[in-house]
Amino acid sequence: MEGMEYEFLSLIPALITIVVALSTHRVSLALFLGIVGGALVLSRYHLPAFFENSFDFLLAAFTDWERLKIVLFVVLIGGMLEIIAGSGAYSHFADRLAGRLNTPRKSRVTTWGLSMCLFFDDYANVLISGASMRKINMRNGVTPAMLAYMVDVVAIMASIMIVSTWASFEGSVMAQAGKGAGIDKSITTFFLESLPYHFYTFLAIIMAFVVAYTGRWFGYRADNATYQLQEKKEINNHRSRLHHLLAPIITLVGFAVVALLVTGTWILRQKGEPVTLIRIIGAAPSVDILIISTILALAVTFFLLSRDRVIPAARMARHFVKGLHEMTGVSLVIILAGGLSAVSMELGTGTYITGAVSSFIQPGMIPVLIFAVSMLITVATGFSWSSMAIVMPIAFQMAVAGNMQDMIPVVSAAVISGAFSGEHVIPFSEKAVMSAAACKITPVYHIKTQIFQSIAVFLAACIGYLIIGYQGSTALAILLPLAMLLILHFAFARKNHRATIQ
Repeated sequence: MEGMEYEFLSLIPALITIVVALSTHRVSLALFLGIVGGALVLSRYHLPAFFENSFDFLLAAFTDWERLKIVLFVVLIGGMLEIIAGSGAYSHFADRLAGRLNTPRKSRVTTWGLSMCLFFDDYANVLISGASMRKINMRNGVTPAMLAYMVDVVAIMASIMIVSTWASFEGSVMAQAGKGAGIDKSITTFFLESLPYHFYTFLAIIMAFVVAYTGRWFGYRADNATYQLQEKKEINNHRSRLHHLLAPIITLVGFAVVALLVTGTWILRQKGEPVTLIRIIGAAPSVDILIISTILALAVTFFLLSRDRVIPAARMARHFVKGLHEMTGVSLVIILAGGLSAVSMELGTGTYITGAVSSFIQPGMIPVLIFAVSMLITVATGFSWSSMAIVMPIAFQMAVAGNMQDMIPVVSAAVISGAFSGEHVIPFSEKAVMSAAACKITPVYHIKTQIFQSIAVFLAACIGYLIIGYQGSTALAILLPLAMLLILHFAFARKNHRATIQ
């Protein structure tokens, strides 16, 4: 159904979800009520149709095979990380690094650098870097809120790396939109041409480094009472060694990267399609490979811990089950968020938001408008990929209609960068939920603590898109907003309270 048919009512699912999440801190309940609210609008308040629509959307959410595979990956890696924690390997890792990473700045900057290295997939990035660096950051007084901010932001590096699980999807969305606008280019060309214009992504990653270096941000002051953490419950096993942590992670990352390249190449050759790096990553079944990689990493974990007699097999099994249990909340949010996206699509929320603002602009404002609309649709639907699919064709058509074909790379980047910016201001995006879980805080608290930082970067990126829209240089569109952010940072950003372990 068309969004203009429901107009403002198409925003009800998103509004309900945001209000309930912020007021109750129960994200899964908020998503459920958002789905129910959308079903009520679709049924036109007819009770039998309301129940039928609610059932259909919930059934679709819980039977979405691709989303269930993401859940499987999340719970498996959660189980593996809990086994590693139970073995005392994190404590040993923190002890080994304590001599080198003996200041808050060193631990923050190292976390930022580790996240930059895990650029091939955003989900794996936040789970691995958040969990592996949590204890050392806590020992140095870095709050889990600031840690979650850093890993959540740096994970969007995957959106601008050609060797990543996002590159092909982004390129394919651009290529499809290009066909509709009469522009015929390859996926790789579209992707590479858009790279210089991901202003939010560049600014957010740079500012995450600045925050890591200075320890200051626009974040909400974290309450130390929130961090009476489980650290005191973690075992400091004298048998655990550094390789008990590193070997499983290296197995997971190494196998995933190799498998993506090998599998993608084989699939392309079977289809007789051109073999390019971005096509290879896009052709490979990335989630399936991550699942297999995690299973192999789990096998390595069990083998090493059993061989070295670090903890008994029965205790490993208990830790594994505990890890699965801790990820059930994350899994439920991921599944229900699919239902919210579906009901928003049915209501035409993205179409309504785009149409409501597109007729009130000058051609030079197209990039910043596209950026803002893409962000708003992520906020409304909970998913950056849905924003890209909805906004990209409209962005291309607006650029062509405004005789601004040279702005196609700019609006392409604005769609993608805007979509990812929306994930940093809502507590029900997949990555926000995973970041919070890895750092042992709630999704609502995670967003509450980072939202001012994210909004500051979003507004700076808006200035960049205004500059480029009115024919300013790319360098100016990046450097001026960055300079403004740095001035604001050093003038107004404040230090967080130090975290303490009791």
